Amino acid sequence: MPSPWTDLALSGDSMQSRASADPAVDRATLQRWADYYLAGADARQPLASPLYADLSGLPPVLLLVGTAEVLLDDTVRVAQRLAAAGVEVVCEQWPDLGHVFAAYATTPEAAQAAALIGTFLRKHLA
Repeated sequence: MPSPWTDLALSGDSMQSRASADPAVDRATLQRWADYYLAGADARQPLASPLYADLSGLPPVLLLVGTAEVLLDDTVRVAQRLAAAGVEVVCEQWPDLGHVFAAYATTPEAAQAAALIGTFLRKHLA
């Protein structure tokens, strides 16, 4: 999963530390979306924010994230939680890339990400 948003509480340091580097997503927009979605509910409830959920029993997970995006900490922290829950997790950090870099099909990084995703799926769906 590319660049997952796993913490609607927006508590990761990268929300601030990567704010000027991320061309696609910013904290203010994420806050607005979280407010709409939560409608006053607790942002840390597991059904809203997987970071706070019991992640045990999940199938293998592939996470791709650019190091220049505000969701970097969401991805890294959920990868750590997955591993702690005994879930097989691969977390790939791509230097200096922004949110959903893998969606830009014309870049070499997107092609590499697509190949990585294909390899992961073939391994786990065979």
